[in-house]
Amino acid sequence: MALQTEPHQAKAVGKNLRVSWKDSTEIGRFIKGDEVEKAKNKLERVIEKKLPVPMTKFDSGAGHKSSGGPGKYPVKASEKMLELVEQAESNAENEGLNRNALKIENVVTNQGPSIRTPKRHRGREIKSSHVKLVVEQK
Repeated sequence: MALQTEPHQAKAVGKNLRVSWKDSTEIGRFIKGDEVEKAKNKLERVIEKKLPVPMTKFDSGAGHKSSGGPGKYPVKASEKMLELVEQAESNAENEGLNRNALKIENVVTNQGPSIRTPKRHRGREIKSSHVKLVVEQK
């Protein structure tokens, strides 16, 4: 069953992304409700380690940052999320929506399968996550 979107919405889906599900969840909370350009700017600043992502639920081991609370710089997850935002933006443009009037409506993250490698990485589990990002025209 394919997921249906409203006529004024577009989406991008990332399956089995090799990033932490917890980091993806916190980044989704961080950019939800923002305009696409603002979200892209935020994610680029996180990648440059100039803006911390506030950790609200998964704050174990997160030190306090100058922004006022516990935060981290999840660079790898931010890069993947930035790619998804850009994909959703191009999908919206392809559907005929105004690129300058897009807002991030919803970010859904789910835990992906853990991949256990017997020889490489000394048998550690590699984390993965599924992310669905929906943008809509204001």
